[in-house]
Amino acid sequence: MVQQKLVKAFQKEIESGAIVENGQIPTFRDLSRRYSCSVTTVKRMVDDLARLGLLRVIRGRGTFVAGQEKEAVAPERSQLIGAIILDDQFLDTLEQCKDDFLGQGWMFSIYRSTPDAQSPERERSFLRKAQELAFSAIVIEASPIAPVNTDFFRRMRSDGMKVIHLSPYIDDMSAECAFLPDFRSAGLLAAVKAALAGYESITFFPADSRAPFSRLVDAGIRQIAGEIPLAVLENAPATRDPEAVRAFLRTVPRRTAVVCLDSEMGSCTIRCAQEEGMEIRKDFGVVSIMESPGDKSTHSFMTFDFEKITRDALNFAIDRNRSPFEAVCHCYPAHFCDLNTL
Repeated sequence: MVQQKLVKAFQKEIESGAIVENGQIPTFRDLSRRYSCSVTTVKRMVDDLARLGLLRVIRGRGTFVAGQEKEAVAPERSQLIGAIILDDQFLDTLEQCKDDFLGQGWMFSIYRSTPDAQSPERERSFLRKAQELAFSAIVIEASPIAPVNTDFFRRMRSDGMKVIHLSPYIDDMSAECAFLPDFRSAGLLAAVKAALAGYESITFFPADSRAPFSRLVDAGIRQIAGEIPLAVLENAPATRDPEAVRAFLRTVPRRTAVVCLDSEMGSCTIRCAQEEGMEIRKDFGVVSIMESPGDKSTHSFMTFDFEKITRDALNFAIDRNRSPFEAVCHCYPAHFCDLNTL
């Protein structure tokens, strides 16, 4: 209990800057005198805050507030970049552009995943190995669900590794290093296109996803729908089950635009609607936010400049002048690909 009180007081003085000078905190002996405790107790307090990613101990140099280390004490990192990537457009783009970075002496280690077969445990094991081998950066699209790994990412940054996200894994990414497709703008653009095509109502089929980017799509639709105006239909099925999709489609009014999370869900929706006797563009319209891996879309969809996103992320990864703790959040707008289904 006594140590917990000391840790709280210690953390408070670090965060206020009261005991921080040029990013560094006093020696263990000075801290033991300040808090009237043993050097061993100070070491335990430092270890506690280092595990949380708040402090960084550099052997022979001292203890620093994470992210405030002097450039001179930055550890030597390997020229390895790790990537946890879904089998989708980002993987295709990475394969296309990585030779440019290989030519600059950078090597890649890639963990491929699929949306329906992600393994947070294996992904975490990959991240730990990246730590052990002193990777310069890790680029993550298929990250495990927050909040489990939030502190882990912070510890990785504390070790000097950049953690770069290509998709949102929490609702607020403003404190992260992220190069993201703007899913909110994709939802907004889908709603605008639906209104311009003469649709009177709109609904969003999230499939079976509860990921933050799915919620962003829905938020974008709702943000603009009231201004267009466009009625938002509630209670859309959060499943890929065709029977549930058909049951919902029987309840929607004519001239409803259906925004689907991905092209697989969009194709399912079109089949189900046609089985119910509905005609595309007359009774309903469909647009998907993303193309599913291996599925060439046959209906209207959104796309993003995946090459620019990937190259910007990798250029940040190899830039030795950029800190692992630098908060960077770039969002890239969606573009509409019209295949005459809206």
